Amino acid sequence: MDTSVQLARTAKGHEEIFNQGHTVRPKCRQILFAIGDGTTLGALRDKLPNLELDTLLGDLQRGGYIEIRGAAPAPLPTPSPAAAPATPPPAATAPRAAGEGAGLAGARAHVLDTLSALAGTKSPAYRKMSEVVDADGFMEALAMCRKVVAAVASPHQAADMEAQALARLGG
Repeated sequence: MDTSVQLARTAKGHEEIFNQGHTVRPKCRQILFAIGDGTTLGALRDKLPNLELDTLLGDLQRGGYIEIRGAAPAPLPTPSPAAAPATPPPAATAPRAAGEGAGLAGARAHVLDTLSALAGTKSPAYRKMSEVVDADGFMEALAMCRKVVAAVASPHQAADMEAQALARLGG
């Protein structure tokens, strides 16, 4: 597949990440998170060099979680067991206030969204961040959350989550 093609999450892919769907395996969820609002295949390969992207992307495309823009669709590789649906947990929603995006509530929501996508809502870090009520508690929980994201995804994603959360906290 051409490394300049654009990859984007579909509405189904967005739901998987942000509404705790957890119907795909963790490696596929990691790819969905890394794609964000759109990225090229080359950039994704740079972000996730240790994953078998061609197979996993094919599985995500077949499942309707991503779309490939800017190129004729290439033949999809055979499905991988890593992308087979997992048993979905009971529906849960991350706490979210209307219009949040800056301040403590926005920073907390960003970290909770990231944790739910990468570590799940049953993680101790998710629970600790859910209970945050002030900036000091947030900073303490953020350190724990960064360690968890670095362990389950990558140190780069952990640093990115922390930087975005701090920007929202200050903004």
